[in-house]
Amino acid sequence: MTRFRSPFAPLVLASILALSLVGCRASEPEDTAEAPAPAPSPAPAPAAPAPAPDAAGPTSDLASATSDFTPAEPAADLPRDRPLRAGFLVVDGVYNTELMAPFDVFQHTQFHTKPSPGMEVVTISPTGQPVTTFEGIKITPTYGFQNTPPLDILVVPSARGSMDADLRNAALIDWVRRVGGQARHVVSLCDGAFLLAQAGLLDGVPATTFPEDYDRLVKMFPKVDLRINVSFVDAGKILTSQGGARSYDVAMHLVDKLYGTRVAQGIGQGLLIPWPPDPDTMAPREVVPSPAAPAVPAEPAATAPQPSM
Repeated sequence: MTRFRSPFAPLVLASILALSLVGCRASEPEDTAEAPAPAPSPAPAPAAPAPAPDAAGPTSDLASATSDFTPAEPAADLPRDRPLRAGFLVVDGVYNTELMAPFDVFQHTQFHTKPSPGMEVVTISPTGQPVTTFEGIKITPTYGFQNTPPLDILVVPSARGSMDADLRNAALIDWVRRVGGQARHVVSLCDGAFLLAQAGLLDGVPATTFPEDYDRLVKMFPKVDLRINVSFVDAGKILTSQGGARSYDVAMHLVDKLYGTRVAQGIGQGLLIPWPPDPDTMAPREVVPSPAAPAVPAEPAATAPQPSM
């Protein structure tokens, strides 16, 4: 994935941060104090006839459900006494979008899952020392490889070295293999899929990556079951995304999968992300059905002892 540094990056970044603050405030619970009663106004003119019940019309509710979307309930095995811990791998050259889009979505769960806890979102760098994103933001990580607590969700964003230098970092790949193998879910964004493939986590697994890098992924890792022209692939434990602005899609999908549609809708309203997505306009996505659990053979009926002759 090729990106270029722009001389206008500071101005653009300032605008993005300003918009992000607006979105964050909008998603937090608002003050419920009643506003002063408005002053009396002249009697309104007779209202126009209401449309027939089946008449279609525009709506301002960005999270209104579409007719063919089945609302999801929270996962039955979700822990109720602790948050799910989502750990983001950050290395020098990590890309802002693939890091911050899912980070933003996951962090906002804490405002919408009460009384149950939402996600605890942390960052992890190889040494625990600060890293600098490709676009120039300095990040002080929460943990290093040596003291990372158990993760429920491992998130691997794309970085400048995801297709070359980072693949040669044995300690990095070993950590991804070990921690990803133990996590409930693993999510890659853009070329983060290359690290999962190098760690062997995508062998035989349906997956996607940044569109310009489809050929490179299958040439380097022929065991990957590449899926093209989809925003993301949900293969059960592992979810892979095209990245870029599509990084929001997979994050919202995973929140819906774990916490239910009501929580995802609340986050969508705060971040101005339509949820559930309109099937007529949403980017294609692929959810691989989980294999059916093998039938448990019935135990043979006990045979009554025969009387001795």
